[in-house]
Amino acid sequence: MMRVFNSVLIGLCLLGASATQAAVYVAADKSPATRLCVSAAMDSAIGFVIKMRESNMSRPFIANRITCNGKNITAFAYEAGNSKNYQRLSRYHRGFVEISDLAKATMPEPTGAVIEIQGGSVALFAGK
Repeated sequence: MMRVFNSVLIGLCLLGASATQAAVYVAADKSPATRLCVSAAMDSAIGFVIKMRESNMSRPFIANRITCNGKNITAFAYEAGNSKNYQRLSRYHRGFVEISDLAKATMPEPTGAVIEIQGGSVALFAGK
């Protein structure tokens, strides 16, 4: 009886894991912008903050100048379903007014697809 119970329990766990599988984002290149795009879509809020610090770009610059597959990184994070990173970026995004409540907003359903990401070009000028 215990063996049957364990088998059913393992089966339910595997079924739940496959049903909640989200899209996988794959970097098309190794540019800092692409790394930020992948992080905005997939990482936790802490992981995304670490990637922003490692990039040596300011948060307003990231929120307003980085594009992911032709979309602003803020909109890209929202469309990927990462509301924590979307909220963090929207603080710095100019010209963006959010009126709706995020708790009531519908998030896109996970597709389980593999999506290739390429970050937009970023011009950085080194000063003395």
